[in-house]
Amino acid sequence: MPSTLLDRLQRILPFGEMVAEDIVCEETEILEKVIQQMFEVIHKVAVFSCNYVKGSGRSCSRSGPTQRRSKKWTES
Repeated sequence: MPSTLLDRLQRILPFGEMVAEDIVCEETEILEKVIQQMFEVIHKVAVFSCNYVKGSGRSCSRSGPTQRRSKKWTES
């Protein structure tokens, strides 16, 4: 009996491996698309953040927050 079971398993296992490979390939294709979209979003956020920081640096005058703090310390 165990030998017939082993024979059956040996006949079935290659099909199981093929099915598993197909599933992994399908999931990998889905992940590729999701990862690419995530990268695009991260890139857009990074560009926006950099532009925001660059823009805020231009709008600060020479009497920015650091100099105001120093005046408070010298007044007291």
